[in-house]
Amino acid sequence: MKQQKKKKVGWISWYRRICVLGWFVFAYVLLFSYIPDEIYVSRESDNCAFAKGLPISVDEAVASQPVFGAQRVGAAAESDGVLLCRLFDLIPVKQVVVHDMDRPMVTAAGTNIGIYLKNSGVLVVECASFTDQNGALISPAAYRVRSGDIIQSVNGTNLTSKEELIRAVEESGGRQLVLQVQRGEEQIRIAVTPEIASDGVAKLGLWVRDDIAGIGTLTFVTKEQDYGALGHGVSDLDTGELIRIDEGGIYETKITGISKGKRGIPGEVTGLIRFYSSSYLGTIGANGKNGIYGKLTRLPEELLETETVPVGYKQEIAKGTAQIICSVEGERKAYEIEIESIDYHAKEENKGIRYRVVDEQLLNTTGGIIQGMSGSPILQNGRLIGAVTHVFVDDPTRGYGIFAENMLREAIAK
Repeated sequence: MKQQKKKKVGWISWYRRICVLGWFVFAYVLLFSYIPDEIYVSRESDNCAFAKGLPISVDEAVASQPVFGAQRVGAAAESDGVLLCRLFDLIPVKQVVVHDMDRPMVTAAGTNIGIYLKNSGVLVVECASFTDQNGALISPAAYRVRSGDIIQSVNGTNLTSKEELIRAVEESGGRQLVLQVQRGEEQIRIAVTPEIASDGVAKLGLWVRDDIAGIGTLTFVTKEQDYGALGHGVSDLDTGELIRIDEGGIYETKITGISKGKRGIPGEVTGLIRFYSSSYLGTIGANGKNGIYGKLTRLPEELLETETVPVGYKQEIAKGTAQIICSVEGERKAYEIEIESIDYHAKEENKGIRYRVVDEQLLNTTGGIIQGMSGSPILQNGRLIGAVTHVFVDDPTRGYGIFAENMLREAIAK
C-alpha cells in the first residue's frame, strides 16, 4: 500500500510540474504578444508606457543582443534605440526598437469629404452573357478574363477609360484582340475574340468600371498640408479589390441624410458631392490598405480656426475615455467613446484599437459607427491617437480604429 501511494504522489508531482511549465510558457507567449515590436518616442514621452501593469522590467540594450531567438521587425538603424524587456527582471522576453523623433503636430479634422478615384486602366467587375446573331447565349471573355482584372491596354494601345475599351471591341469587327491585364501583382497577356451580338455590335461580355466615388472623413492635416483619411483603403464594391488609382481628388460634400446602424445592418451617411473646381480640396496620391493620402490645396473652411494637436503614440493609449470627431450632424463635434482594448499585433493593421460608443447624442443620431464615418479622428488626453476604421456588424456601438502613427507614416511616405 505504501509503495502504491508513493507512486501516486510521484505522478501527481510530475503532473503539477508539467502544469506549472505549461502555464509559464502560456504566460510567456501572452506577454510577448502584449509588447510592441517597435515604438516611436519623443523627448517628453514615456518610452516604457507599454510596460505599465505588466510583470516586466525595461532596460536599454544593444541592437545585436540575442533574446531567445526572438526576431525584431527590421534592423535597428544607428539612430534607433533598443529596449530589452525582462520577465520579473530576470528572463529576457523581447527587444523593442525605439525610433526617436520630434512629436508631430497636426490638425485633427473630422470633416466629411467627397472622394473621387479614377482607375489605372479599366476594372473588370464581372463576365456576362449576351445573345449572338443566332440567338445563342454566349460569353466570349468567360474563363479568360476574371473579376478584379485591370485591363491596361488593347493590342498595345493604353486605356484610360471604359469608353476606349468599348470602342476598341466594337471596331474589331469580331477579330481577335490581345489584352494586357494586371491580375493581382502579375502582368499577363490574354487573347480573346469578340463575338457579334444580336444588335450587330461586337462585344466581349464584360461589365467594367473606370472610376469610383464615395463619402468619407478627413482624419488629419500636417503643417505641410499632407493629409490622411478613411483609415482603410478604397476597394471596389463588387470585386473587393483595392482600387489602383491613376488620379483622384477630394471635394467638399454636404450631408443629406443618415441611415442609423442596427444589429446586422450597417448604417450609412449619404451626401451630395460637389465635383466643382470651387469645391476641390486636394489630390489623392495614394490609395493604400490603411487609407487614402495626398496633398491639400486648401483647408476646409471649418478647419481654418482649428488648433493643432500633438500625435499620441500607440504605447501611450490607455483603456478608458476618449473622443471621436465627426460631422454627421452637419458640423464638426466631439463624441465620447470608451476604449476597450489595444492590440499592438493585430492581423489587420487598421484594427489596433477597439472601442465602444457611449455618447448618447451620437447613438441617437447614428446608432453608433456607420459608413461614411471611417477616418473620424480619435483623441485621448488632447492627442490624436487614431482614426475610426470598421464597425462590428452585429453591434454598431462598437468599432475598430487604426493607430495615428501608422497613418502619419504613410502620409509622409506617399
